[in-house]
Amino acid sequence: MSIEVQLRRGTASQNSGFTGVEGELIYVTDTKELVVHDGSTAGGTNVAASVADGSVTIAKLEDIAANTILGNNTGSSSAILELTPAQVRTLLNIADGATANSSNATLLARANHTGTQTASTISDFDTEVANNTTVAANTSKVGLTNGSVNSDRLSTTLDFGSIV
Repeated sequence: MSIEVQLRRGTASQNSGFTGVEGELIYVTDTKELVVHDGSTAGGTNVAASVADGSVTIAKLEDIAANTILGNNTGSSSAILELTPAQVRTLLNIADGATANSSNATLLARANHTGTQTASTISDFDTEVANNTTVAANTSKVGLTNGSVNSDRLSTTLDFGSIV
């Protein structure tokens, strides 16, 4: 046989003017709240509102989906939200598939970069140009030395127009 226990009860208005004895529980019928009285405070203290700071752990909050971070991306004050990976990347301004899994060698290799860069910002530009045989062959200085050009290599036809 079970024992039935019934708490004192009343509306929020009725409870706010009531001072119960220390430890007395009151069920507030219109707000569905449970209030505990201390013998001196009119209206008592809402049990749910009296949870001490730091007493609720993340594990006690609720189960959240895999790959979910708790946060707020609304742009204003908000209750805690479950953020998806896409929402977190947006908050952090990181593109999907960013190079998080690439090695430093891959990230630093010039061949893996796109876009343009001015030569003056490349620390070893002159050295790399000098070591490139294609560049060297196409940009070598052409010079004339004494006796390197003879009359067979030059055109001797000059046209000054008609002389009157």
